[in-house]
Amino acid sequence: MKNIILFSLTAMLMGGCDHGHNHTKAEEGAITREFYGDSFDISASIPVSAVVAQLEGKDTLFTTIDGVIDQTCPAAGCWMNMRLDSGVQKITTDHIFFVPIEGCEGLNAKAKGKAFYDEISVEMLKHYAQEEGKSEAEIAAITEPKKVLNFVATGILIEGYKEPEGGAKQGTCNHDHSDGSSHDHEHEHNQNETQEEGGH
Repeated sequence: MKNIILFSLTAMLMGGCDHGHNHTKAEEGAITREFYGDSFDISASIPVSAVVAQLEGKDTLFTTIDGVIDQTCPAAGCWMNMRLDSGVQKITTDHIFFVPIEGCEGLNAKAKGKAFYDEISVEMLKHYAQEEGKSEAEIAAITEPKKVLNFVATGILIEGYKEPEGGAKQGTCNHDHSDGSSHDHEHEHNQNETQEEGGH
């Protein structure tokens, strides 16, 4: 009977940590591995720095990437940046799921999704710059759309994240999606391409 009660309490504790982010946890040794969005096979991935080469000659690359988190969206958790030698690679969630808005800097992460080149509007570039904490002068200097390497994730794994005491902060995206649009939808990239796996 005691074992049944103990098992029930353990199950309740494990199942009660949701935070509205649609994520699941997997403990492995001393490292906490937490999925946000869809869980996926983490046994095969490519470094985020290899995406450009892997995408060459293709319109879209479906793959799993790994790298170190530089920053997550402080407003809602709808994007995160992975570090590159020459800057960062932005990974968006298309508002399907959300990652923590703080406490992830420097942690290892993997993201499964699609990479493609796209033109980002001035409005969206300013929106991202504002969320990233850029100065008013830097934001004002954005006057033209920019072609960038985009990565839209269906799932993200973060290693070693520790939730702050009192629970994780909840954010709200200050970009208007009341018309049913999303960051990815705005770019009008074809969602129905034939899927090809890269790096697996």
